[in-house]
Amino acid sequence: MNPFAIGGLVGLVALLAFAGWEKHRADHLDTLDKAHRQCVASITPGARAELNPDKLCDQVIAADHGVAARARICDGSLAAKPENTFGLQQACSLPVKAVVAQRDAARGERDDATSTLVRERSGHQAALRRAQTAATTQAQRKARADAVIQAAPRDADGLSVCDADCMRARWGSEAVAAPH
Repeated sequence: MNPFAIGGLVGLVALLAFAGWEKHRADHLDTLDKAHRQCVASITPGARAELNPDKLCDQVIAADHGVAARARICDGSLAAKPENTFGLQQACSLPVKAVVAQRDAARGERDDATSTLVRERSGHQAALRRAQTAATTQAQRKARADAVIQAAPRDADGLSVCDADCMRARWGSEAVAAPH
């Protein structure tokens, strides 16, 4: 056999092997590209439920996507009015839950203190009204008594003489009967 023919045959076999290897490599890259596109489609917000990132993506990408998705749910739960406590408990991390629990406890203490303050102020106002009423009543009694004493008849020395009518007027009572 001719050495050029053998060389041509070896070259042809090498060319066919190289073409087969390139075809295999191209198929492999197409498969990787398709897998990558499916992974990207599965982690895109609003992706269809059947596209599961845990099955379609690398473990690191799937784990990072899971953390990011839970963070979005947690943020949405915290921002909701009223706050979505179920979403918060399901999606938020332990440090976030601890801060929310501390905040809720502080809110409860604030509300208790506010209601106690309102009750105390209400009681204080009622006590002030009672004290003012008692002081007014006492002042009126004293003014009436002073007026009665000033209006009482006087003797020659200027001392007031208070008979039964004077006593009744002074004490505001009809219980003391006039002597007959």
